[in-house]
Amino acid sequence: MSFQPIVYFVTPQYILDRTPMDKNIDLDKLVPFIILAQDIHIQTILGSNFYDHLKNGVSGNTLNNDETNLIRNYIQPAIAFWTFYESYISLNYKATNKSIAKEKSEYSEPLSLDELKYSRSAIRTNAEYYSKRLQKFMIDYNFLFPLYNQQNSRDNVLKQKDNYFNGIFMPQSRISNKIPTYDEPFYGENCDDC
Repeated sequence: MSFQPIVYFVTPQYILDRTPMDKNIDLDKLVPFIILAQDIHIQTILGSNFYDHLKNGVSGNTLNNDETNLIRNYIQPAIAFWTFYESYISLNYKATNKSIAKEKSEYSEPLSLDELKYSRSAIRTNAEYYSKRLQKFMIDYNFLFPLYNQQNSRDNVLKQKDNYFNGIFMPQSRISNKIPTYDEPFYGENCDDC
C-alpha cells in the first residue's frame, strides 16, 4: 500500500463561512476535526472505495463535473457541520499536559454541561440533515458514480443505510401505533401479532 497524502474536501475558512462558528477561531484548531468528519461521517456514506476515489480526484485534479457537483453541493456542507459538531467540545475545553482545562475569557463564560449537550445536539441535527441529503442524492443518482455501486472485499468501510440518531428510542406497538404502557406490554402474553 502506497502513502496517500491527506486530502481535505473543505478548508477551515469554509467551515467558518458555512457554520455559526465564531470567526475568531484559530483555523489550525479545525484541521484535525475536518479529517475526523471526513473519515468518520462521509466515508460511511460513500464507502471507502468511492471515498478514496474522490480523494485521489481532488489531489490529482481529475474530478469530472458530476463528482465536482457532488463535493461542492453535498459533501462540503455535511463536512462543515460535522466538523463543527466534532470540534465543539474542544472549543470549550483544552487538553494540556497537566489536565483538561475549561476555557474562559474576560468577556465570556463557558457553557454548563447541560447547555453544552443541548447545543451540541442541535448541531448534530444539522449535520445529520446534510448527511441524509448526501445519502439521498447518492441513492437517487448512483448511476452517475459507477464506483459508488461497486463494493468488493477491499472496501473496508461499508456504506451505512441510516445516519440519523435522535438519542431516544421509543418502541411502538405494531397494532395501534401507540407507545406501550404498563397496561399494554410491548412483549408479553397480551400482545397480539408481536
